[in-house]
Amino acid sequence: MYFIFEMKFSSNKNYITQLIRAYAAKQEIIAEVLQTDAKIVLICRQEDEKLESFLLGLEDILPSSLFFGKSKHYFSEEKPVFQSIQEVDLPVNIAPCPTCQKEMFDVASRRYYYPFTSCNNCGSQHPFLTKYPYKRANTTMKFLVPCKACEEEAKVNALRLDYKLISCIECGISIRMLDKESEHLAHNKGDFRKLFEVSGGAVAAGKSVLMKTQHGYRKFFNPKNNKDKVSESTLIIVSASALNTHLMVVEQEFNALLSIERPLLRVATKSDELKELYGSSVLVKYPDEGMTMLLSKEAVSAGLDYIAYKECDETEEADFLVDFDMPIQTQKDTKIFINQDVTLFISGERILYPTQVPSAIKRVSVAHDLACVNVDGNNIIDSLEVFDSIHSNEIYMFENEDLESQHSNEKQFGQYEASMMSVIAEHNLLGQKTVGVHFDGSLNFLYYNGTKVINAVPAIDFESDNLWEKISTLRDGSDRLVGNYKKAYPEIWERLDNLAGDMDIFEVTAITLGLEDESFEGISAEALSFLGKGGLQIDTKVKDNRFDNYAFLTSIMSYQLGDVENDYMCYSIYESFGDYIGEIVPQLLEKVKTNNLVLSGETFANQSLYARIQRTIGQYKPHTNKIFPMGKENAVHGALYL
Repeated sequence: MYFIFEMKFSSNKNYITQLIRAYAAKQEIIAEVLQTDAKIVLICRQEDEKLESFLLGLEDILPSSLFFGKSKHYFSEEKPVFQSIQEVDLPVNIAPCPTCQKEMFDVASRRYYYPFTSCNNCGSQHPFLTKYPYKRANTTMKFLVPCKACEEEAKVNALRLDYKLISCIECGISIRMLDKESEHLAHNKGDFRKLFEVSGGAVAAGKSVLMKTQHGYRKFFNPKNNKDKVSESTLIIVSASALNTHLMVVEQEFNALLSIERPLLRVATKSDELKELYGSSVLVKYPDEGMTMLLSKEAVSAGLDYIAYKECDETEEADFLVDFDMPIQTQKDTKIFINQDVTLFISGERILYPTQVPSAIKRVSVAHDLACVNVDGNNIIDSLEVFDSIHSNEIYMFENEDLESQHSNEKQFGQYEASMMSVIAEHNLLGQKTVGVHFDGSLNFLYYNGTKVINAVPAIDFESDNLWEKISTLRDGSDRLVGNYKKAYPEIWERLDNLAGDMDIFEVTAITLGLEDESFEGISAEALSFLGKGGLQIDTKVKDNRFDNYAFLTSIMSYQLGDVENDYMCYSIYESFGDYIGEIVPQLLEKVKTNNLVLSGETFANQSLYARIQRTIGQYKPHTNKIFPMGKENAVHGALYL
């Protein structure tokens, strides 16, 4: 009799599978652990006397994960057969697993307060990669020689068997702390503990600490003492118990924040003190890597529930500097969006990349500093810098990529077509007629005829310069609107009259509304604070069903002159977009005779818009990216199928 335990797992990442295998080996239980494209499966004999203790122990060593779904177990007389995915050895960039965290806080461990603690299945491995294939010689760790204890451990510890980045305080990376008068080096357990203790105390006392983390330089501070800096910061809740005290989080959001992937998530504020600092919502995360986790632990000891950080470079001014000499390669953090049981990746690289793509197409694609390159027979998507050499018969290059390939067979592509193809490929719709909506700054309705992507209803181009001239000539009476607006909002009028650079519609809208955060994020945050139902109808089109940015802005300005509150306005913006999309999509689906619908672009990751979309076109069950970002970073994947 076989015991089978199945866990839904919506990723091709294999760190959870490897962790279970390592634990099975450590417990000396005979088990087969395999991963399909939708789940992780554990198969072992029911008669194994160690099975019960193994399963109980599994609860302690398994971390929470964004990719986990429901699990089930059953028994079978015959051993079931599953189709496994191809597993590729790629460096991860996630938080330490429960076992590694336990070591970091165990005074008897060789890794007590050692921020670079990790194993084969967790931690910040990717920052140390210099090129493929992934081995110690191709990482910056090659400059460090493992001590005898680490050498022995790599032979016997199932979690660190032949681990490429194995190290400890004795043989690993040294860190130092500097202020304006002195420098302190950490050589032993006591030094490491003291350094983070001083850092946490400094933040609690209102000082700033510039720290080189495994995700790049972060300037940490107490937002209560630095209210002028909170608008450009990310909030870190330093203890799980404080999450429900200060934030309005549902179960799915709570689990996501504490998952081993540690994403960025915008959530509603709850406590009065956070509302005063950040308003109705805040971009938040839980401590995500060794340096930040140890600092957060000491911040808790100093009486704090939360701290904040600003991403910056090494030249940023601060009261203290905590640094280490090892070069690292950073990845953009990943934002996620949660709506009930739906979790979508909005943007970023960490968590999702590097990844393996099972494509038979022989080409290299490059977009947004990411590349898909064949390494030892596997198509790997990762940062362009880690591929030592690239050989291919053809290269597909994003049209705005700042790179001269000098390849004889280079083809360029646009964002919307690659993003649509990424969703199509993910959901096995290649060759099938499909309607798409790409919404990322501008709104485009697309049609894939089974061969190529066509922009069926393109947005009218938006240029932020000479804005008033374009608005005043839009329709009869527009010139009077401009005059009235200038009288009512002279400062905003002046700002809009002198816009510099190529700005998208959401940046200009945020400026028009006078929001502190002049971006899509700022409008989204303001929309979240609206607690009413039903919005205003804001103009989204003028002619030929095409979205007109200037008509959109004109409508907003008219409502402003009518003293409509900003939160109501921002909420209405997304409702109006949802209604417009709900009007156009059914027409396109009917015209081309298909029910296939895909959505792409960061703008869809908004609670108000997403809810409206579900109401207007939810019956078509639109497809979105599940294992790639909805935003621009999916283009490197989609370009493989153009």
